[in-house]
Amino acid sequence: MIRITLATVAITFAAIATPAMADTAEIWCFTQQTGQQPTETKRCSFSQSGGNVSVYRGSIEYRFTSEHQGKFYTRTNGYGGIVFRSPNGLLRVFWEQPCNEWSGCAGDG
Repeated sequence: MIRITLATVAITFAAIATPAMADTAEIWCFTQQTGQQPTETKRCSFSQSGGNVSVYRGSIEYRFTSEHQGKFYTRTNGYGGIVFRSPNGLLRVFWEQPCNEWSGCAGDG
């Protein structure tokens, strides 16, 4: 009985002490500063937890907190990804590799 109770306490403590894990995905993205040409589309990482998003493009991390949405940036969700737009520019996220002249479009049969 004591073993079961200690095991239960240990499992409960571990569940409380463990932070929520973010959903992470490998994606494609590009950035574009206002008035400039977009950067090259390349592999990025996307992480989301509790409405907060981080996009990693090489050594740069772009953070979009839920509390700043609508104040400092807008988020537009679409079938193929997400666009984060601010007065300085935008970050475009694609769930699948976007179209190009060599390999066609994501979702092409």
